[in-house]
Amino acid sequence: MELHESSRSQTSLLAITIVALLLQVGLAPQISIFGGCVNFMMILAAVYAFSGNASRAVIAGFLCGLFYDLTASVPVGLMTLLLTIGNFILSNSSAAAIGASPANTYRLVAVYCLVVSMLYGLILFIMGSQTDIITSLFGHGLATAVLSAIVAIPFFLVAGVSDSSRRGFSVKGKGSRYKGIR
Repeated sequence: MELHESSRSQTSLLAITIVALLLQVGLAPQISIFGGCVNFMMILAAVYAFSGNASRAVIAGFLCGLFYDLTASVPVGLMTLLLTIGNFILSNSSAAAIGASPANTYRLVAVYCLVVSMLYGLILFIMGSQTDIITSLFGHGLATAVLSAIVAIPFFLVAGVSDSSRRGFSVKGKGSRYKGIR
């Protein structure tokens, strides 16, 4: 079921995409707290996962992961794989398809950031890129997840994908959700 998107949401998604790309290249490598830094591509992928179009969300997850892999000194393909699978799962959840309340959206995004970041740290340790499991999971994984989840809030507010206008079964402005007797 495709949801009709207004030109406002298309414009806001385009603006958020450009801002996230610029911030990923310019700001993300410069700020590191406890070994983790904000992953703007993970945030952008989550915004697309809640936009209402599952196929576009999966493609956006792939492209965001590829952009992250090509702009950071990490193994190419790992974040691409994690964001593609993560966006597939997140965009096909009922909360993303129908629309969840803003609080539930932020909770799902925080869990999404945590799972992707912890898996990323664990796989980096298994591959040998990280030598210490504690640093890999808590230094990189947990710190990146917390920072990304906090920074995701303004992105979702600007995108407007967590509003409650998509929830429910009634058509906006026309009648009620119950079928009348003829």
